[in-house]
Amino acid sequence: MSQLHPAATTIPKPLTGNPEDALLHSVLQQLDKSQWWSRAQLEQGCLPQLQRLLQHAKTHSPFYQQRLRQIDVSSANLENYVEIPVLNRAQLQAINATIDADSLPPDHGAPKETMTSGSTGAPVRIRGTGVTALLWQAFNLREHMWQQRDPHQTACSIRWRSDSIGKSAAGIALPDWGAPINQFYKTGPSYYLNSAVDVAQQKLWLENIRPAYLMSHPSNVAALAELFRREGSDLPSLLEIRTVGESISLELRKLVRDVFSASLTDFYSSQELGYIALQCPQHEHYHVQTESVLVEVLREDGTPCDVHEIGRLVITSLRNYATPLLRYDIGDYGALGEPCSCGRGLPVLHSINGRVRNMLQLPDGNRRWPNFGFQKMMDIAELRQFQLVQWQPDAIELKLVVAASPLSPVQEANLQRVLCESLGYPFHITISYHAALPRSAGGKFEDFISLISPA
Repeated sequence: MSQLHPAATTIPKPLTGNPEDALLHSVLQQLDKSQWWSRAQLEQGCLPQLQRLLQHAKTHSPFYQQRLRQIDVSSANLENYVEIPVLNRAQLQAINATIDADSLPPDHGAPKETMTSGSTGAPVRIRGTGVTALLWQAFNLREHMWQQRDPHQTACSIRWRSDSIGKSAAGIALPDWGAPINQFYKTGPSYYLNSAVDVAQQKLWLENIRPAYLMSHPSNVAALAELFRREGSDLPSLLEIRTVGESISLELRKLVRDVFSASLTDFYSSQELGYIALQCPQHEHYHVQTESVLVEVLREDGTPCDVHEIGRLVITSLRNYATPLLRYDIGDYGALGEPCSCGRGLPVLHSINGRVRNMLQLPDGNRRWPNFGFQKMMDIAELRQFQLVQWQPDAIELKLVVAASPLSPVQEANLQRVLCESLGYPFHITISYHAALPRSAGGKFEDFISLISPA
């Protein structure tokens, strides 16, 4: 957990008399209460929201008029709503023109359209409302308050953009942390650097601005931490690293602690659904933001998974009336956890494991989340970046960006050995060298990709 600060332990009041900020303040007050509700209270609170959403979707969405025609939405509850068929991303693309509601409740505001990043090669169009924007701000502030950050410190972000913004070595300097936190606190300065900038330049930039808080992609954090470790340097100002956009591992958490003596905080969100789960302020698992979303973890046959059993994440957005998403298979995998000892009744996601394309498939058809011995690989050679691509059930390509290319035959053989040992199978591993490994259209980087269909 990051450094405590008294100003961040209570619900802040807006700095101005703006009515929109006052509304956000009232939402924060309600969220402060509901986080401590029991699981039964939370479910009871969700039920009216679910019933109103189903009624609205069945009345105003052409797609859901058909999909829900056999369902009595007036008597819907958390048990029988699972009769609604799951909607996957490919289906959402196909029905993008008919899923939107033809009208909205007046207090939801005008719809605003956005396009998802298409990080899986399948972009979709989503409309949001004033309500979804308000909740995004509220959960953003909840996350700051949970982690008890000191808003007077310096914050920075190293994140990917496809344009040229922030690509100079100097980055961009900003007067404060930006919305919504600057609507409630007089914050310290913030800085932005495009993650397309070379990691060595990123290191110099961080050493110059000396931030307390850094937000970046997990793959970029790993590259930075390895560079600091190799050079035997640290960043004593750093209190916390926040990660976004990719799955994280226990190895990365340990690396951040060892190199920076800082905590790592992750959260789970998407463009379609907003904030889904925030990391617990006392533990490394996540709390589902049940005031806004319902999350199921399902097996391939559609039955619910047990605690700690990895399955598909299927999510319903309770507050988006413009593009209703009911039981939406977002394409990610995860596992539920036991109730949290922190006292919050919000459901626990024990892990969030990424997408099906990130699952290793063994020749016998079994699939698992790959462990490739990250630290051992780094001890063998100075790897700037790497990516594993499974082309066949028994064949994997190791793509490398290295400081000195190519590696020696001994280094290559040792990398192949470590990978086979860590992956648990004697794969045929070929090694290729690259100047850089690109990110997806949405700025995500996948260190493991399977290109074979599940058995």
